[in-house]
Amino acid sequence: MGFINKEGEQVENRPVAETLRGTDQTTEASKVPVARLRYHGSLRQLFGIHIVNILLSICTLGIYSFWGKTRIRRYMTSHLTLQKDRLEYTGTGKELFIGFLKALLIYLPLIIAMQIPFLNLFLFPIFFGMISLAVFLALRYRLGRTRWRGIRFSLRGSIKTYLWLAIKRTFFNIISIGFKIPKSDIIKWSYIANHMQYGEEKFTYQGDHKKIFKTHLITALICFLLVGVVFPATIIANVESSTVMEEITTSSQTSIQTSQPDENPQHLIVSVDSKQTDTKQMVDILINFVIPFYGLLLLSVAARLWYHAALWQEKFRGLRLGNIRFKMKLTGLDLVKLYGGNILIIIFTLGLGKPWAIQRTLTTFTSKLKIGGDLEALNVKQAEAIKQGGMGDALAADVGFDMGF
Repeated sequence: MGFINKEGEQVENRPVAETLRGTDQTTEASKVPVARLRYHGSLRQLFGIHIVNILLSICTLGIYSFWGKTRIRRYMTSHLTLQKDRLEYTGTGKELFIGFLKALLIYLPLIIAMQIPFLNLFLFPIFFGMISLAVFLALRYRLGRTRWRGIRFSLRGSIKTYLWLAIKRTFFNIISIGFKIPKSDIIKWSYIANHMQYGEEKFTYQGDHKKIFKTHLITALICFLLVGVVFPATIIANVESSTVMEEITTSSQTSIQTSQPDENPQHLIVSVDSKQTDTKQMVDILINFVIPFYGLLLLSVAARLWYHAALWQEKFRGLRLGNIRFKMKLTGLDLVKLYGGNILIIIFTLGLGKPWAIQRTLTTFTSKLKIGGDLEALNVKQAEAIKQGGMGDALAADVGFDMGF
């Protein structure tokens, strides 16, 4: 069974230390202190900040949204505690705004070029590679602006190296028809995790993509069956049913006309109002095509969340910070409840419930995370800050490829 090294390459077998799960060595395991991130924020205060952000964003034509996003992050981060010490967020709205303008100059030409036929086939891996890069840069920015006990986190590594890695792995995912997705996900995360630091202390990571391959295969197969098999079969059945009903209706109308030829003809002529016909056609399309498609697509996304949960578990299973170990006890059902609930909140509150959805996401992930080891013995010096902007952060959030942190 192979593992992924710092450079994102698979190396020979080596033992991986057990994480926070139970082992036969119960005596040693019981001595390991376990800490949790705790969130102490108030939903009412968060709503107050959100309402003010909306009003100021409207008055400034959306420009204030970057400062508003920063206010939300500062509030939520400052109400996160680990070992009774609060975390701190030092990012600014100006950084996000300037980063967004820079991102437009880089990504807008690529998006336009993606609209050109044939050319978009070659740009497809590059486009998703750039999206992965945006996530990388976003995480680097947020870690660099987050502190605990006065020591900042950071994400180092080469932007060019990660971009090439992301493009290459996207290409492998395509030509393998998705079979390489687990390996690609672990390789990309391995590069990120092995370049993360807390002060001068470096994180290390050893992941095994084979541990999540089975879940990937099962959920991918479910998605294929739902969208590729069940949906076409449903469409064919609905079309045949509609055809039979039309034939019955036509036959009955013809029978009425032939059985009563001498009665008032004007009442025997079937006149259908065009608006009613259009409405009926729209309802038929909605019932026979739209609802089945989006219903099955939603089920496919829900099934795929089991893979994402397994990926989160594997990301933290092999993560280390010195003698500190991590474990994420997240399940697919947890993600279904989280994201399903968030969608309903956003829809039924017309977007005003966004702070509630954000807080639910934060509390769900923090409640599932365990940190094992003596944090008090973690003696770390401050590392030199690296230059970074909010370009990737603004883009990753705005195009919907945020990390959920």
